Amino acid sequence: MRRIIGIGAIGLGIALVVVAVLALLNENRSSGDVAAVEDALRPSTTVENPIAATTAPPTTLPAPDPDGQAGEEEPPTQPEPEPISVPIGLRIDELEVDAPIGSYGVNQRTGEMDVPDNVTEVGWYRFGPKPGEAGSAVLAAHVDLASSGPGVFYDLQTLEEGDRMSVLYEDGSETQFRVVARVTYEKDELPLDVIFSREGPSVLTLITCGGAFNSNISRYDSNVVVYAVPDTGSELPAGSSL
Repeated sequence: MRRIIGIGAIGLGIALVVVAVLALLNENRSSGDVAAVEDALRPSTTVENPIAATTAPPTTLPAPDPDGQAGEEEPPTQPEPEPISVPIGLRIDELEVDAPIGSYGVNQRTGEMDVPDNVTEVGWYRFGPKPGEAGSAVLAAHVDLASSGPGVFYDLQTLEEGDRMSVLYEDGSETQFRVVARVTYEKDELPLDVIFSREGPSVLTLITCGGAFNSNISRYDSNVVVYAVPDTGSELPAGSSL
């Protein structure tokens, strides 16, 4: 994360004003084709509560006919893809971020995705896809906390299309992702069906708070979301229209 070094009280005040103005200017901007990402991830069926729905395992295939009398010859089976390990770290050189990833579920009190209680960790939504699997793998972190200062995603709104990041896994492997879109959503317009989708191409979805801070309810009014895809060298992720 960005640091201010060797600056006096007056200079610090000016710097903070400049940072605030730049953040405000960035809040209403987007980068990349957001609509294309949303269309590629949007589930084929409507789900009333996408977060709660993803806590259940995906629907399993029907069991085979025990008598082997299905009446039709079964198509040849495709080889199973190599399983992807649990994510444990995130590096974003553009933001000077090198943070651990922890596994998080649903906050039972609010019904929302649970998030770290500190500014240094990134939370992976463990009921959804892992980064690199089909669908939207969600990574969430704080923009800041009153008690701790700037969070690991403090500068998330500055990422642009083409910026890169790396996810590190428990088995020692690493995958690089490329930003394809960034957008600021109002809280009541956040497309939860897209962000927590289990369908569509492999998308890494980074999310934090943004917009104005409402001190009455101690909450920001918006969310900054960055969508990234595996950096395979091709312009379009396989199987999608991005």
